[in-house]
Amino acid sequence: MINEKEFIELIDLNIKSKIPFVAYKFSEKDKVSCIIGKSTRIKCSELDKKNGFIFMPFDCSKKGIYIKPQKKIITQSILQSVFNNTIQHSQINFQRKKKEYISYVSQVISNLKKYKLRKIVASTCLEYNIQYVSISEIFMRLISLNPSAFSYMFFSEETGIWIGASPEQLVEITKNKLTAHALAATKINYHQKWNNKELNEQQIVLNDMINNLAKYCDDISTSEIQTVSAANLFHLRNSITAKPKGEISEIINSLHPTPAVAGSPKQSSIEYILKNEKNNRQYYTGYLGILNEDDCNLFVNIRCAQIIGNKLKVFVGAGITSESIPENEWDEILEKSKTILRIFCSC
Repeated sequence: MINEKEFIELIDLNIKSKIPFVAYKFSEKDKVSCIIGKSTRIKCSELDKKNGFIFMPFDCSKKGIYIKPQKKIITQSILQSVFNNTIQHSQINFQRKKKEYISYVSQVISNLKKYKLRKIVASTCLEYNIQYVSISEIFMRLISLNPSAFSYMFFSEETGIWIGASPEQLVEITKNKLTAHALAATKINYHQKWNNKELNEQQIVLNDMINNLAKYCDDISTSEIQTVSAANLFHLRNSITAKPKGEISEIINSLHPTPAVAGSPKQSSIEYILKNEKNNRQYYTGYLGILNEDDCNLFVNIRCAQIIGNKLKVFVGAGITSESIPENEWDEILEKSKTILRIFCSC
């Protein structure tokens, strides 16, 4: 184990030297890890018997990145709740982006019945100019502000720098036991009552995940619905447990992308998104995490952003059903963007 100062210097050195790495912290844990190694392209069908870290895109037809560890560094996490300075940032083309998103959501609502869709997740990318700051400082702020999320910073020459604080575990397989979580719906105030649109959205996600797992798992069971917190927001969640009988790649691909990030029915919603969304999701709503032979611990890549020089690209989306109100969905994605934007504020 190394101290925090050495860990921070290592992150900045790896980026300067263009060495692939991922730094990450699991929810509620007090350790931060960094895996350094060689990055290679990998297909979603090639995940079996791998040991390392994967960073996979939304589009399953595209290859992701696999880092096979050459070195693993761990440090004690030192969390701060207050930062002394604001990192200057300014939104680019805000009104145009708002108009585009509301128009797209309206189009989705009108097309649901036409394309026999129950739900589509409509995403966009909000862009900001940011003041120069060390990448390590951004990461340390990220983990400090999101103790209950899986927080990460990923770098390879192929992907550039990505950061995120995901509240959504895709799947964990350990000792022949599978755990997954159906997560959907969003509200700002814990005491606010869930409405029918949100409850129905959650049920769509849960039902589709169970159906998709059925071919590759036995003894599937689900928990009662819960309200869970994620940074400044609250979501609905059901946990799913099962006994896996398929290969890891089969199970992962049966789940990804879940209705929480794509829609329902699964294949129709993916095709709709790839054809109609104006922004390229890239690794947003893909998945990332640890593979260890027959075990894995993977998270959905939401509440994330890409950093390109002095540009910050924050990826956000909302689940659209026939009951959605376009202006409300815009307000929802602005709230979701705050998970990343809080990093740049003194708060």
